Amino acid sequence: MLTPTNLLWFLVAFVILLSSARLLGQITRALGQPQVIGELLAGIVLGPSLIGGVFPGFFHTVFPPSGVVSLLSQVLSELGVIFLLFLSGIEVDFGLVKSKSRPAIVIATASVIVPFVIGFILADTLPKALIGTQHSSLVFKLFVATALSISAIPVIVKILLDMSLLRRDVGQLAVAAGVLNDMAGWSLLSIVAGIASTKSLQLGFFSVSILGTIAFAIFSFTLGFRLIRAFLRWLDDHASGQGATFTAAIVLGLGGAAITQALHMEAFLGAFIIGIQFARIPRVTRDIRKNLESMTLSVFAPVFFAMAGLKVNIIQILTPVLLISTLAVIVVATLGKFIGTYIGARLVKVSKGMAVSLGAGMNARGAVEIIVATVGLQMKVISSPMYSIIVIMAITTSAMAPVLLRWSLNKTPTEPQEAARLEEEAFKEKSFIHSLHRILVPVWNERSFAATQVVSHLSSTKDLEALVLGIKTGQSILGGEVSQTSAGLENKKDQVAWKYREIQTQDQVKVVLAEAAKGYDLMVIEAEVSKKGPHLFEGFVDKLIQNAPCNVLVLHMPYIKRDNLKIEKILVPTTGTFADQKTAELGLSLAKGPNALIDTIHIVETFPKEDPSGGSVSSHQKLGRKATDEVARLGRTLQAPVRSQVQLREGKSAGEEIVHQAELKDCDLVLMSAERRPSNPDELWVGRTVYRVLRTAKCPVGVLFGPASSGQGSNA
Repeated sequence: MLTPTNLLWFLVAFVILLSSARLLGQITRALGQPQVIGELLAGIVLGPSLIGGVFPGFFHTVFPPSGVVSLLSQVLSELGVIFLLFLSGIEVDFGLVKSKSRPAIVIATASVIVPFVIGFILADTLPKALIGTQHSSLVFKLFVATALSISAIPVIVKILLDMSLLRRDVGQLAVAAGVLNDMAGWSLLSIVAGIASTKSLQLGFFSVSILGTIAFAIFSFTLGFRLIRAFLRWLDDHASGQGATFTAAIVLGLGGAAITQALHMEAFLGAFIIGIQFARIPRVTRDIRKNLESMTLSVFAPVFFAMAGLKVNIIQILTPVLLISTLAVIVVATLGKFIGTYIGARLVKVSKGMAVSLGAGMNARGAVEIIVATVGLQMKVISSPMYSIIVIMAITTSAMAPVLLRWSLNKTPTEPQEAARLEEEAFKEKSFIHSLHRILVPVWNERSFAATQVVSHLSSTKDLEALVLGIKTGQSILGGEVSQTSAGLENKKDQVAWKYREIQTQDQVKVVLAEAAKGYDLMVIEAEVSKKGPHLFEGFVDKLIQNAPCNVLVLHMPYIKRDNLKIEKILVPTTGTFADQKTAELGLSLAKGPNALIDTIHIVETFPKEDPSGGSVSSHQKLGRKATDEVARLGRTLQAPVRSQVQLREGKSAGEEIVHQAELKDCDLVLMSAERRPSNPDELWVGRTVYRVLRTAKCPVGVLFGPASSGQGSNA
């Protein structure tokens, strides 16, 4: 029963563990070591080796070995490893790991067999006092061999995260091999535990655990993945914001953990498998990862590693014989894991440098080894001093791993293919176009459907989901176009996952904004420029732009047939602002689909010769070249060639020159960025340059606005 006193001491323990783990983690990080080392050391310092040994009464009160407080702390620790492995699953590049599945299997197999054999031989030479009181020498040897063959995937993942190596080839291969290694290790432990508890090998129990886990993994990667994706799409349509998606991710991750726990395998394995499925759904990865990283790496993981360190008692082994035994266990465990991993890596043609790095990374045992040691101690397969020896080995190998990894990677140059992949991933992480996953296209008359053609061109970059929201007020404004358009969307041959929904309402703004709040990345609207009055666009478009929680692309399409929009030449004016770069990415993506020509231009107005800030025409030309060069660089990254120029314009405005260049180049579309002016919320003013182009251009014009809550640079 949870009493107020129990709750008090649990909270005290939680505060002490978290604060000390974070403090020592930051110190070790400042010293150039992964944060996880400091988090493990925090537990050792708090435990019986130091503070707990000096103040045993306080230690057993705050960190009791059993009871409600101990149970609550253990649950908190287990949540830490589950969330850590769920996060690592989301970080997995499924395509990359799949391509490396054969190497991973070979490496994992060798990294288990070699240390198991060497560990079995070592166990035969250890003092008999290290054997548990109720089991034979054979069971002890099997247990030690199993303990030395296991790697700690949570520690490996944390080290790779701390060192920013998880996305590297070595990181992805280490995770893939580490998971297989763990599965093999836990299977061996199940066998040894079965022999220890029943004095015989129970194949039926063992088969259910292994075959059940394999069946769960197969289900997750096939039908389970489709169900998760369909559920998240349903959630998007019926819940607002990213909070619901994050909650769903946590629930599904914990559900996967519960399944593998029920199969008598480690809970974190199920969370890891579910995490990989989320990694296969790009539109949810970034937001979920950000929230999960913050929660896991700041709170749960530090507590988990500190709890692991609490169980170490260095005082127990301070005798010559046990110190030699400890050193022998550490050396054999390190060499066995390193040699096994290296042999497996070389068998599958992995380079020598990466093989060394894999051996260094796979050597980390960490808290998983402590769990193994705890099982052995509880079953009396090993003695208390042997438990401390195994735990010290686990922490020592975890501390060695980052040092060896850093040393080996410094000796190993990055392969050109990997460097290119990492550069591409770094670009995608910050890219605007690669952050687009869900697009909303509100339509309220038959002309509005031209916007769907623009979205179709974006599909050349990646898979997209798009909802066409048909707005009716009273009698259907769309008339007979509704059924025809809906059927047309369903039969589109592009990569967009189209959906059509029709809503009858008297408040178009409220309905569209409510839908946009459900996690859309971009809203695409076709609208006419207002011919009179204070409004920039006709209808309710101004209000949508001013209040939209997502990016908004407004398309003004004069003098064209809207059912036959062609995009063969695109003009993208730029001033080098962040907003202009977003617009350039959008233009490059549109150009890539139909292999359109794209021109970027920077206009330098030459009147007056000196601007009020003292900048000369030549300085503006230099800035203009930098801006257009950046668009050209983006073009090379997105594989869409760009023609760029800096144009001097004497006596006329930038807006007039943009319109002139669009006519001169016979452009099909001009793309620009714009900023809302918050000083007058009742009037949408975008600056004289964008305003001039919208009013006078004879070709379609697209204007990109950022979310209403964020500021962005202006083209005014």
